[in-house]
Amino acid sequence: MPKIIVAVFLILIFLILIFFIFDETVVEVETIYILPLGDSITQGGKINREEYTYRFPLFCMLKDAVIDFDFIGSLKTGLHKEAKWPDYKGESFDLDHEGHYGWKTGMVRNYLQEWMKAWAAPPDIVLMHLGTNDQKSTDYNQSIVAPIKDMVKMLRRMNPKVVVLVGHLNFNSESVFDIREQVEKMALEITTPESPVITVHHYQDWNEEPKHIKTDTFDWVHPNPQGQHKMAEKWFKAMLPFLNPISAK
Repeated sequence: MPKIIVAVFLILIFLILIFFIFDETVVEVETIYILPLGDSITQGGKINREEYTYRFPLFCMLKDAVIDFDFIGSLKTGLHKEAKWPDYKGESFDLDHEGHYGWKTGMVRNYLQEWMKAWAAPPDIVLMHLGTNDQKSTDYNQSIVAPIKDMVKMLRRMNPKVVVLVGHLNFNSESVFDIREQVEKMALEITTPESPVITVHHYQDWNEEPKHIKTDTFDWVHPNPQGQHKMAEKWFKAMLPFLNPISAK
């Protein structure tokens, strides 16, 4: 009888060891590459205010969730080269991004192919927030929708399974209502099971009035720390289905 007990005990030890070995293998996965793509709301970096953009609080959220990720892009600075981003829990902020202060959607499309050459890897997830500088256009289909479609094609050539999250503008003006409708329709037209294109509704629960006690902006347009956190929360929530638990270390 004692021999049987010892044998069972040894088998249990063996199974436990196998479990831990298998578990260690599961978490050894590739890094998720995330591309923040947009204009000033993505780039930020003014020295006279905490214009860290959504990238900083999103970085913090991903770190707290223990996700193995890497921001990518051809840029590492803000509008002002000397602008600095804070560390988080002793770790330096990942500065890489593709945000271009003041650029229109078509301009970003025209240079995207060149910028791709500087990226560390093809993006797995793209956070696209464009159109702010196109609001005076008389044809949003040509100025915003068509360039976004072109960029999605470029990104899919680089990674056929890329997930593209398209952020709706953080405003509630009449012109933006039209932009929002066209972008929503576009996303439904070009999304695929292999490469989803999903809109993110940043305008919800958003207060752009700078003088309001609960404002989310510095100047009607650029998010203050509260607005930056709101944007990051919405990006993070939209990303969650594509942040497979095995991407956590």
